[in-house]
Amino acid sequence: MNNQPNYYNIKRQYALKFFQVPKVFMTSDKYKKLSAEAKLAFAVLSDRLQLSIKNHWYDPEGNIYFIYTGEQLAEILGCGHSKITAIKKELTAADLLVMKRMGQGKANRMYLLEPEITDSDIYGIDQLETAENPLAEEVVNIDLPTSMNDEQPETLDKSRLLKNSNLDYRKTVTSDTDINNTDLLKNINTDSLEADTIPDREKSIINQQDAALFKTHLNNDSIFTKQHLLDLKLLSVNDFGTFLTLQQTVLRAKKQALNAHKLQSSLFDLHDSDIALPIHETLMRAVQQVRLNKVSDINNYLYSVVYNEFEKLGNARCIANSEAGNSPLYWD
Repeated sequence: MNNQPNYYNIKRQYALKFFQVPKVFMTSDKYKKLSAEAKLAFAVLSDRLQLSIKNHWYDPEGNIYFIYTGEQLAEILGCGHSKITAIKKELTAADLLVMKRMGQGKANRMYLLEPEITDSDIYGIDQLETAENPLAEEVVNIDLPTSMNDEQPETLDKSRLLKNSNLDYRKTVTSDTDINNTDLLKNINTDSLEADTIPDREKSIINQQDAALFKTHLNNDSIFTKQHLLDLKLLSVNDFGTFLTLQQTVLRAKKQALNAHKLQSSLFDLHDSDIALPIHETLMRAVQQVRLNKVSDINNYLYSVVYNEFEKLGNARCIANSEAGNSPLYWD
């Protein structure tokens, strides 16, 4: 057994220092066209933010600026003056840099701007970070640390979580009158979405196959509530392949939203009474937006709204759990 002290080493600490490039630069059509030098320059300037804050380099509005000459940037990037000029133009054109002249004898100011993030960007970044089969991830509790899995039942009041509760959810919420915003949803009825409602003689062969697949799936899926499955069926316009993709999108958004705040996503069962209804409402509002032709990419949009909903649900759970004096729902 090695009993040598595990010292912090100054060389090791310096070896772990990095310039960081935003992932959105690799996924967004707006930023992917930036040159590698421009992306690196943005990372270098971002690294200077802390120095600017330390030196109190911010204007009366609180906006942080840099006093960083072209010669300094050229030296650190190892390029010439003309290349630095081109890089600055690139960053300015991409709305990532603002140059302000301060007058004769005064150093010019550079303002770095935050990259814009759209629903599509969030989805694209998530695709880079998550596993290929989110449905499989949800079946097993791979996001729970061993210490959490081994906890004794009394350390966490699971009765508050209503996990796998005996709730006949479909009977209680399928009516539009059970939804708070009835004006938004009054024209949507999912009770009529059973797989066999359309006669086979009026369907194409593909539609007949999809109908059979839907029927099997609706009777065997245990991750979603029956109501959620019907919502997603409606959102998929009865296309089974799209339906499966939308399921994966919902599960991926759930997992990412909760894990981003270190919440145990396995404790947030879609069948829980405080989860089932809000997600049903979210899915139905997505249907409404699609019907109004306000959604250009259903996967991106669905990921965004479900992600936001689970952030709210996670916050609500944590507050309620804390007020009840129970063990935290997150890990360190």
